[in-house]
Amino acid sequence: MSDLSVSVLFSSYNGASRRLRHTLDSLVCQELPHDQWELIAVDNNSNDGTFDLLKSYSDKLPITILQQRKPGKSGALNLALDRVKGDLIVFTDDDVRAEPNWLKAIVDCAVAHPDYGVFGGRIVPDWEKEPRDPFIEWIPMGSTFAIVDETQSGPCDPTKVWGPNTIIRRELLGTSVRYREDIGPLPGKIFAMGEDAEIIIRLAANGAQSYRCAEAVVHHWIPASSVTEDWVQKRGERLGYGMPALFPDEVPGGVRLSGVPLPTWIESAQWAFRAALLYLLPRSKTRFWAIWKYYYMRGYRAGIRRYAPGTLAR
Repeated sequence: MSDLSVSVLFSSYNGASRRLRHTLDSLVCQELPHDQWELIAVDNNSNDGTFDLLKSYSDKLPITILQQRKPGKSGALNLALDRVKGDLIVFTDDDVRAEPNWLKAIVDCAVAHPDYGVFGGRIVPDWEKEPRDPFIEWIPMGSTFAIVDETQSGPCDPTKVWGPNTIIRRELLGTSVRYREDIGPLPGKIFAMGEDAEIIIRLAANGAQSYRCAEAVVHHWIPASSVTEDWVQKRGERLGYGMPALFPDEVPGGVRLSGVPLPTWIESAQWAFRAALLYLLPRSKTRFWAIWKYYYMRGYRAGIRRYAPGTLAR
């Protein structure tokens, strides 16, 4: 057995009201010995029984419980990062069910591939209700439900590592590389998606290489309420809102109107026109994507104003 140690991190906002117990139970069943890993769980301003539920696992898990009153997942994870001891830092969520060999597979992969600093495991859907609607075949599963159902291990593009199965060698983060707290989930408002992708992209720009470890598997809970065309289409707005934060160099230059580049306005108008034409027609993949893009562009415009507010032509 390798002497690599692991720190597992997640934050939870009102997790006791949802799936947190299932996550903790799956961690209890991990094959990796307790003396080789730690769990740092952050109660992020919950108003349910999250803290008490976490505390009830103190005799079952190598757990450290922190409390962060300021809402925001990224800030909560940064608080946890200041306490980690492991050689490998595993970022996950409070609504996953990990396979028993999850952490062992991560350690084995990191030992076998010492030249890689970033690892992404497999994330498969854990449906509350198995979807029967054909529209499920139309949607971008990664950006919608954080699914990475790639069954082959090997080197991968850093933009393919995200979500609740993200692993980084601690030496890459040091004491200064942290999550951007203006990106990531916040309760009750639109937020920029992509806080995990952003930090990986930053590390890749500094030379970190990424590897897909398909043997490390978590099941990501997807409630039935999220499996509707309307919910998925509107989620596109959050995705669009985060794109200027993740990829500011891709924001068009030139003349801006109300803070938004003219080419973005033109593209937005084109998708709005298509969505309006198709809205009353029968359901189809073309109709779905026109409406999805309408919401995406609406978010993208707001994201430009928030994250790329410059008004001069580049």
